[in-house]
Amino acid sequence: DGGGSVRGPAFCCGLVGIKPSRGRVSYAPIGDALNGLATHGPLARTVADAAALLDVMSGYITGDPYWLPDPHPPFVQVALNAAQQGIKPLRIAVSTAIAPIGEADPACTQAVLDTANLLASLGHQVEPGLPEGIAQIVEPFQMVWRTGVRACGLPPQAMQPINQWLCDQPDTSGDFQQAVWALQMASRQIVSFFDRYDALLLPTYLYPAIQVSQWADLSPAETLERLIHWIAPCPLANTTGQPAIALPTGTFTPEGLPLGIQIMGRPADEATLIALAAQIEQARPWKQDRPRWAIA
Repeated sequence: DGGGSVRGPAFCCGLVGIKPSRGRVSYAPIGDALNGLATHGPLARTVADAAALLDVMSGYITGDPYWLPDPHPPFVQVALNAAQQGIKPLRIAVSTAIAPIGEADPACTQAVLDTANLLASLGHQVEPGLPEGIAQIVEPFQMVWRTGVRACGLPPQAMQPINQWLCDQPDTSGDFQQAVWALQMASRQIVSFFDRYDALLLPTYLYPAIQVSQWADLSPAETLERLIHWIAPCPLANTTGQPAIALPTGTFTPEGLPLGIQIMGRPADEATLIALAAQIEQARPWKQDRPRWAIA
């Protein structure tokens, strides 16, 4: 997940997807990806299954540039306890827009608002809120991504057209370092928001899954513009290194596409996210809710 590639598939397929904190899961034996923006994470049907997978994946390997202590208690135990016993009230911010990029479509907006109402009914303090500093990450995030694409070692002919185009952009090493610094400065501003809140409720993507070939006729620049808008809620957690979890709502568009939400937590605090997600699942189960076109 270097910009939503665990949470996005979870959203599009009606699954649970966890983007762990930076340093929770080792990249060994290779180096980390995208200067710390990317991390491995689990996909599963339930919160407890995703938590159990994350327990197995977590850990430090000698030489890792970032690391966190092992979770105690294990994340799966946190999930099971929360489902059985509930959790203490949390202060949760909620936003259906990612300023200045855009607003979620009506279906994704409703999924967030319904979840906000559910959380309030469970005793949590829910109020509108969104970190400042989001506008400052858009360009430098793309710069770090472009550098990562160039460094992947694939010949241009083996890349998708958008990645070929990214490789052709005239960036310098100085541009890259400036982008890293800009992301770090924006991260300080975004993370400070969580001094006041335990979690932030957002859309996962700003609108439901697209057709496979829907953007096939667009230029790479146009494709990138559409992509930035669609996945806008996801890169926040990649920039700051905070954990985030994508959850299905068990509801679907008229076309049968899954809907869902995303919750972003404090740095290194997957436990609170997993507990909150397990409480949501207990109150609004989704395991048996499958898209009508699902085959399993």
